[in-house]
Amino acid sequence: MDDLWVVLPHLGAGGAQKVALLAADHFASQGYRVRVLTLTHGHPVAHRLPPGVEHMDIGPDLLHPWLGDYWNRSLPARGRRFCIAQLIKLRRWVIKGLLWLLWPWIERRAWPGETGLPLRLLHAGMARIGGHKLLRLRELFVQERPRRVLALLTRTNILCCNAAWDLPIHLVVSERNDPSRQKLEGLWARLRLVHYRRADVVTANTEGVLRALQAMGHWRRLELLPNPLPAGVGRGGAIEAVPQQRELLAVARLVHQKGLDLLIRALASLGGDSTCADWRLVLVGDGPERAALAALAAREGVADRVLFEGFKSDPVRYMARASVFVLPSRFEGMPNALLEAMASGLAVVVSDASPGPLEMVDPGVNGLVVPSEDVEALADALGRLMADQALRERLGAAARQRLRSLDWDVVEPHWRSVLALPALP
Repeated sequence: MDDLWVVLPHLGAGGAQKVALLAADHFASQGYRVRVLTLTHGHPVAHRLPPGVEHMDIGPDLLHPWLGDYWNRSLPARGRRFCIAQLIKLRRWVIKGLLWLLWPWIERRAWPGETGLPLRLLHAGMARIGGHKLLRLRELFVQERPRRVLALLTRTNILCCNAAWDLPIHLVVSERNDPSRQKLEGLWARLRLVHYRRADVVTANTEGVLRALQAMGHWRRLELLPNPLPAGVGRGGAIEAVPQQRELLAVARLVHQKGLDLLIRALASLGGDSTCADWRLVLVGDGPERAALAALAAREGVADRVLFEGFKSDPVRYMARASVFVLPSRFEGMPNALLEAMASGLAVVVSDASPGPLEMVDPGVNGLVVPSEDVEALADALGRLMADQALRERLGAAARQRLRSLDWDVVEPHWRSVLALPALP
């Protein structure tokens, strides 16, 4: 029987994946039996699995038995499969409609330990909505009986709550973004309200997310679970080991949420300033907006000053040579990259769009804060830092001091309490 399962949608790029693997590595190195379970079969893997940690993939989605003759390309067979597929979709929509219609009744009656028709309807609906992933997850929980499960990211959390509903598993779910700002598709938002009742501990990685969860419902236990820092970040003074370059650094997925378009436009607006003309922007990360951001840099006349480095599992080496870290996001939870940059001694600039980063960055003390969506204010903040090395060094030193509170030796007792991990003999 495993001591801890960590359940994720996949091992692709993402902050939740990084935190999950840091925790898996930390506790496996102490002798606990840890397994990582992923729910999206065939997803590209961006993170190396820690030594001593087993990885189990949930397996490919299963076709409906009536669709199993996909190899038959004849017109009648293809037509029959098309009709069956539409009926399957129609059934799913009917089930969702019934859940919507009966939701007030289900929400009042669906509690752990209860029985009856509302709960049966909820589980029957979830079996259709969650599909093979949920059925396989439930099967593995019943067969393997892990003592503890840590689930990360909302839909994965909901599936784990449903699969473990009546099982003697200590279940911890982790919200990574502010639910008051990041909206779920309607039915999933309602499913979260009921399913989180099953979790032994509902956790958030920022005080802002914690307050939002507190306003949503009454949970068995609600806890702040801070993101730990990777071992060695900020300890050995890596930032002094490499000469700092005149570089702005952003480490993020290339998606609209991260506001990198604002950053490129801010850099372009500083082009006429002689103190800023030789600075460049390094973007570490990948995503669907890469081509659009490259085109924007070309239109703004800064294509030769914007470097797209792609996803890197260890961005600390970029932090070691950069001078300023920038996070102009439109909404955030608590990004690991920001924490690592501050621990590395970088001056940081963040937007005020979300409470998470503001819990770490005190304006003018260990970083600068700018209004969200304000290109001019972002450019002004960057210009100040580009022109003033002493300011960069002062803010960076204060940031490093602030992040000492996230070293593993500081946060481990709380992680152990949340996960109910006993000391090993």
